[in-house]
Amino acid sequence: MPKFNAKQPAPVDVLIIGDHPCAYLAGALLKEKSKLRVVQAVLGHREVEDRLVTINPALFELHPLLGEVKKKLATTAVHGLRFLCDDGETASEYRAKSTVALEARYSDVRDRMAAVTETHGAELLGGQPMQIHRVDEHGLHVTVGKHVMYPKVLVLTEPLGREQTALLGLPESWGPDVVHRFTSVRCKAGRHFLGNGKMLMPMSLDLGGNLCWGWLVPGDGEFELRVEQAVEKATPTSGVHLLEHWAAVLQKHHVLGPKFELQTSGLHTTDKPLAGALAQEGVANRTLLIGPAGGFYSACGEEIYPSCWSAIFAASVLKKALKETHLQDALNPYRHIWRTTLGDYLRGPQQNLRFLLPLVYRNPTMTARIAEAILLSKSVVR
Repeated sequence: MPKFNAKQPAPVDVLIIGDHPCAYLAGALLKEKSKLRVVQAVLGHREVEDRLVTINPALFELHPLLGEVKKKLATTAVHGLRFLCDDGETASEYRAKSTVALEARYSDVRDRMAAVTETHGAELLGGQPMQIHRVDEHGLHVTVGKHVMYPKVLVLTEPLGREQTALLGLPESWGPDVVHRFTSVRCKAGRHFLGNGKMLMPMSLDLGGNLCWGWLVPGDGEFELRVEQAVEKATPTSGVHLLEHWAAVLQKHHVLGPKFELQTSGLHTTDKPLAGALAQEGVANRTLLIGPAGGFYSACGEEIYPSCWSAIFAASVLKKALKETHLQDALNPYRHIWRTTLGDYLRGPQQNLRFLLPLVYRNPTMTARIAEAILLSKSVVR
């Protein structure tokens, strides 16, 4: 790690750490109509994840910059959900009049967002190691690669190492009660995927009778099989077994052809703190947490919309805070703004799904409400 040179630190208003789409959005928003010096650093060398992500269509209405992203983003429209029971016979569906979800490649979302940031003039540093040396009443002493910086405030979109985390006054890890494990595999659509017309995304709310969820996420010429389980109940092989079970259920319901064989060579596993932002603090020492670092995942695992929403809140608070004498105190409105708005979206359906499951398959109203709770985070109780 390069040694810190305290003699000639470069003055920076905001240093953004991370490669998530919300990091690029935060950079663009901070530069918009301002003279702030904004630097965004991607730590280390990493390949952009090429996975499918679900996007709430409301994302593109949050800010005009996101409208620019939508114009060039390749997406697959989802018009509802089709709930499938393990028995292969019981099912119900919710079909909306308009698009209720969009599926896109994460790499495409990230690249489109990065292009917007570059257009608006944020400085980008790629593939650099970072070290926070200290935090004082004037800012943070930081080295990013060979660059010595003295930013007034930090925006984090991804977790840091233990030493850096402690320096910023952040908890070391998420509690096991909020972490869920997602296991997925991408497949070519081909002749084995029998879906057509306006897509209703197949989904299970109770794989194997354990309230584990499963999705078939459609993409352009491909689809992704995805399962979710509480991390406390997960084992090294349970994700694979759930995927195999889910594929069998899809075959029983004639969504996948009888000759479909699950190939687990491209298996991807990730742990997400669902609604983690509600369990931990989003403001630290001269630092705001947005996106994955702040736990901005909906209770149903959707991340792009809440993460970008958190970036919008953070940029708004920072533009005002940087003008104040006591910057740390001026960061506090961030926690109040998003909790009174985005908090409800993150919570998602809070009802006992085991109790409601029979109604999902028998009552069209309950089918619609559960589907809208999952896709749009609307309340089941109205």
